[in-house]
Amino acid sequence: MLIAISTLLDPPPLDLNSASQDELCRLSGIGPSTASAIVEYRETISHFASVEELVFVSGVGSATLETLLPYVTVTNPDVSTDTAHFLNEGSPEDTLLTVVFLDVGNGDAILLQTAESTWLLDGGPPGTGAMRAPVVQRLKECGVDTLSVVAFTHPHADHIGGCRDALEVFHCETLIDPGIDHASPIYEELLQYVFDENCGYSLLTGEDRWEISDDVTVEVVWLERGAGSPNEASAVYLVTCGKFTLLLTGDIENETIIRMTPSQDVVTVMKVPHHGSRSSLFPPWFRKAAPQFAVFCCGRNNPFGHPHRDVVDSWEGIGAGILRTDLQGNIFLYTDGESISFNSSFLY
Repeated sequence: MLIAISTLLDPPPLDLNSASQDELCRLSGIGPSTASAIVEYRETISHFASVEELVFVSGVGSATLETLLPYVTVTNPDVSTDTAHFLNEGSPEDTLLTVVFLDVGNGDAILLQTAESTWLLDGGPPGTGAMRAPVVQRLKECGVDTLSVVAFTHPHADHIGGCRDALEVFHCETLIDPGIDHASPIYEELLQYVFDENCGYSLLTGEDRWEISDDVTVEVVWLERGAGSPNEASAVYLVTCGKFTLLLTGDIENETIIRMTPSQDVVTVMKVPHHGSRSSLFPPWFRKAAPQFAVFCCGRNNPFGHPHRDVVDSWEGIGAGILRTDLQGNIFLYTDGESISFNSSFLY
């Protein structure tokens, strides 16, 4: 009888999307600063689609979440996926942009081709011994003879290891550098090559925009050189062709992703950050970007476990089609700005 009365007197769980700061303060383990952070999170970053998303709020760790589970809830979360921006799937009548996610192992290398120019964004890992970097062979497989520009997101070896070879083999005279401070022999050798060969060199400002054809633009939409690591500092590039948009995210992780989320627009294709690492798993960002396709650039049987199953499941959970270089090799995308099609070099 006493148990029944106690149950009746227990207050109902608080709805994280509507509870006031004062109500949240009454919860065990939640002080004024954490309560304020919860309210700020839902008002400036995202509503809560699940109680588990509390762990992304400053001051709430896994232990605190476990304590709070019986006392909080999320009522009628809006988790509908925006698909209005999805393009028709089918071969374009007149391809204006070809994008190739190159199979270079556990690294990024993305080729952008228009009638007027050919860009390589990130160069993948370096070669071994006397061998050229993997990106050289992959570019040759795509029929590339020359490159207009080589650019990169951040100076880690799996993103710039092939840049020098790409500049040399494909007679490219322009390197675009995000200017992120990082002590690395590979980075130093790349810059020395540019100096020795008198290549064109451009340092990103964070507001750069290039028209690489009459129909295609590339712009920097995020750059924080002072972020805590080269991964977090990765320059983020947006490629646009008509209604088609592609977000190239380097290796940004949750610290940066959370700051990006309030201003994130929907995109057609997302290059998944950091090869599908779990350190880049922030559900509200997934929901706001709502890509039609999510592309994982990762190596077969890599030692890092990329892509993490939770990350793949999360992108699938918002309705994104999954494409992976470790399973499909070079992934070719074709668009005229109205429709989109894909094919790949192989399928395991």
